[in-house]
Amino acid sequence: MSQSVLFIDLPGERPLPEATALRVAAEGAEMIGVIDPHAALTAIQNAKNLRFVVLNSPALDLLDAVRKAHPQALTILVTDATMDRYSQLLDGREDTLVDHVIASRTPIEWTIHELRVTIQKVLRQDIFGVAKYLTSGTPVTELLVKGSADRDAWNNRVMNFAEENRLGHYTAKLAFGITEELLMNAIYDAPLAAGITHYGELPRTATIELKPEEYSRLSFGCDGRTFAIGVADPFGALKREKLYQYLKKVLRRGDSANLIDTKKGGAGLGLFKILYSSHALVCNVRPGKCTEVISLIDIEHQVRDFSRMARSIHFFHAS
Repeated sequence: MSQSVLFIDLPGERPLPEATALRVAAEGAEMIGVIDPHAALTAIQNAKNLRFVVLNSPALDLLDAVRKAHPQALTILVTDATMDRYSQLLDGREDTLVDHVIASRTPIEWTIHELRVTIQKVLRQDIFGVAKYLTSGTPVTELLVKGSADRDAWNNRVMNFAEENRLGHYTAKLAFGITEELLMNAIYDAPLAAGITHYGELPRTATIELKPEEYSRLSFGCDGRTFAIGVADPFGALKREKLYQYLKKVLRRGDSANLIDTKKGGAGLGLFKILYSSHALVCNVRPGKCTEVISLIDIEHQVRDFSRMARSIHFFHAS
């Protein structure tokens, strides 16, 4: 029996992309579309082999119904609401009710592409790689991360790449900071989360040389619309629950904006800083094997603070 994707396009919210684009996004699965809450509840109750439910509204009752009727289905919220706003509407339960958040952006092409990539990564069981978020054929640079000595060189390499591609000083600075956080996580935090404690005992100013089996990989590229930066480590220690715990803990603090300038806080603060500096945060995990954290920047639109800009958040799990 083929898997199905239910699209719920409720009135009063920014609409989902047109049906043609949704069919492309759901390629390989049966597509079901509804446009009112009653029809949505009926479809949830009657759908067979439901793999995805895509909504344009943080509707608590509908998401609750999905979890009860289809516990294995993945939910995707496509919204222009900020994290604080949809969290309020979901009674702070977004970590258990929503599997993926996609920012509904203008132009709509960004949203269409991200929705297609999200669904197809799961349907094809192929979740890793920054290239999926870039136009086909876009060159992607890959660099090996062997230890702390690589940080300055690779940070500057990414920043220089942004400047050489005329992305502007603002985007180049964002790229530098994102790369720094990704590398810090791969060198210090990821080994510690995997139970390799001898690195965690050292200050972050200490020189660390990773063993070959601990090396990470930095990848980056730009297709003229999206700047993608990712680091994949060989540990696979990041858990979905921990990601949302990190984000909620920092966002609940009244001084969260000021936390961007501090270096204290470990992996949780690092992930928050990456999200704060991006339009999208993507985490791909194969437990015990690989964690890849990807930052996506829409180079045509400036990154704004959390009170004014919706962001995408993804966590993909591979068996």
